[in-house]
Amino acid sequence: MGIPVLFGIHCHQPVDNFSKVVDEIIEKSYRPFFEKVLPFKWFKFSVHFSGWLLDYIRVNSADTFKMMKKLADENRIEFFTGGYYEPVLSSIPSKDRIGQILKLSKFIENYFGQKPKGLWLTERVWDAAIVPDVAECGMEYLIVDDYHFTSVGFFKDSLYGYFNTEQDGVLMKVFPIDQKLRYLVPFKEPEIISGYLDEIERKGGLCGCLFDDGEKFGVWPKTYKWVYEDGWFDRFFELFEKSEHNFELFSHFVKNIKPNGFAYLPVTSYMEMGEWSLFADKFIELKSLEKFIKSTEYKESAETFIKGSIWKNFFIKYPESNYIHKRMLHVSKMNDFQDEHLTDLIYRAQCNDVFWHGIFGGIYLPNLRDNAYRYIIEAESILDRKLNLLNKVYEQDILMDGFKQVIINTEKIKYVYNPAVGAGLVFLDVKKYGLNLLNTMSRRFEGYHKQLISSDEIKNQEDTGISTIHEIDINLTEEMKSKIAFDWYNRQSFIDHFLDDWDFSKIKRCEFKEIGDFVNKTFKNEIFDDCVVFTRSGGIYREGVKYDTSLGKKFIREDDNIIFEYEIRSEAENLFFMLEFNFHFFDNENVFLEGLKGEGLLEAKRVYKILSRDSKLGIEINFQDKLPEKAAFYRVETVSQSESGADLTLQGVSLNFIFKFDKNLKFKGIFKVLGV
Repeated sequence: MGIPVLFGIHCHQPVDNFSKVVDEIIEKSYRPFFEKVLPFKWFKFSVHFSGWLLDYIRVNSADTFKMMKKLADENRIEFFTGGYYEPVLSSIPSKDRIGQILKLSKFIENYFGQKPKGLWLTERVWDAAIVPDVAECGMEYLIVDDYHFTSVGFFKDSLYGYFNTEQDGVLMKVFPIDQKLRYLVPFKEPEIISGYLDEIERKGGLCGCLFDDGEKFGVWPKTYKWVYEDGWFDRFFELFEKSEHNFELFSHFVKNIKPNGFAYLPVTSYMEMGEWSLFADKFIELKSLEKFIKSTEYKESAETFIKGSIWKNFFIKYPESNYIHKRMLHVSKMNDFQDEHLTDLIYRAQCNDVFWHGIFGGIYLPNLRDNAYRYIIEAESILDRKLNLLNKVYEQDILMDGFKQVIINTEKIKYVYNPAVGAGLVFLDVKKYGLNLLNTMSRRFEGYHKQLISSDEIKNQEDTGISTIHEIDINLTEEMKSKIAFDWYNRQSFIDHFLDDWDFSKIKRCEFKEIGDFVNKTFKNEIFDDCVVFTRSGGIYREGVKYDTSLGKKFIREDDNIIFEYEIRSEAENLFFMLEFNFHFFDNENVFLEGLKGEGLLEAKRVYKILSRDSKLGIEINFQDKLPEKAAFYRVETVSQSESGADLTLQGVSLNFIFKFDKNLKFKGIFKVLGV
């Protein structure tokens, strides 16, 4: 007889991604997909596009948009809604959650004449707390993974349908996506896919449910050739046009088929996401444990009992992600929805891609972080003027870490210091450009630096097809291997190091021995009208002996510049103090230290300038009295996993000033942002 096939594609790109990238994806994936399906009247399917991408297609690819409109008019396509800018719904405030969903639903209704009843859950990050808000927006059903069910003990064979769940008495229907079907389409021959649907039918399943990335039909590695040039789609339609398995819309299915039962799901996403959100050492342990369990009689239980972390752990794993998230929450909290442009900026900053990292670059991609900060900086600038916060020194609890950050807010620059972590400068916002000049990324140890990742889920030597994105091995080039280095602290500025000795290569690779306890420890602070003073009583540690050491640093607002004054007192002698700065520009490839070719050391001088060749933007540090002995300048590069294997990414530049002293050290200088 055949079973219904609920076929859906989800299409999204990071908000305001490079237009040439989005255009290529439209041409290689979205447009050819709709061109292929258009002639086959029997093929009904569902789609979800993030709102900004849908609007981009409307403006820049009218023929693609017209095809979607025709399919909607023929009742062959069902639009799923979601957050307009594709946020992880459980990571944003309720008011924004509702606002984003309604914004996309309104767009769909205006242009396609449909009132969505189904919701695409970004990255399938499930938290039952969102159910009341989703229902308030008119949703009746949403999509998760079958892993959500099997991870709490449901049997796979019971999942070919949908379930009811509730939160606070509010009902919601939940469809589990079939992981195996997701891995089969479009990577295996249609006969294998049809055979699997036959298997589901024999088990008494009510449907085959597939909802996955539209980009895998053309832009994932090797898929354009496989799907279009090698004729996979042609073979797919030829086979299923004669098949007893019919393609059906979710809206039709729920009207005619009762639920499989009731389910309460854990806070989770798909299995791989749980692995990626683990800290690297725990990720390696989990993969080893999983391999061991699968070699025992308990292998069938591995998916139920072996779990990774939750999506929000990315905010703990990556402080850079947490900084963006907490600043977004801070501006959202102050938003009263009276300013439509301000609200839109906040919504844009909630786009999920920048907050995490798995196969895709995510938090490691500088342009994604730049975009998020651009929205936040503009939103904060609007609020700062409304709240009369310019040209002041004050405290605000931006990061929700139990400490109040200290802000020096001028007309053109916002300086934000965090007394909880070394009293370093954590944000340096250039309002004119919407650029956080400290938006760099620490070189963090990841599990894939030690082992290759691959999935044996559906591999079979006799199968014909291509690898899914989860089966692509990571092969690091020798250059990449040589660039792998790890930082043990966050790359901010005004970081205070104490050393017995040093050399440039160890500084660059963060392999020097730290003998002080100031880098990531807490400081006390005292705020005045035009300045802030940070102090810490700590120690220098040599061969098990602590030498009492105190450090005070004062930052004085002078127009848009900062005067900094340092005073260090220690019982230890023959010390090196290293003051570290890290900076991030729009084009880090073309940033240099004046007087130095490339990386290396620069002799003592009074004025140091970091300049960008493609703009007037730069940094000037002018020492007023005591000069450093050396300045060490180098580029900060990360090696991270990507859909193509691995990427070497330039995150920013680091400038380190080295002073030699005995017991006491005092110096002062002026810190300027040029070109503002």
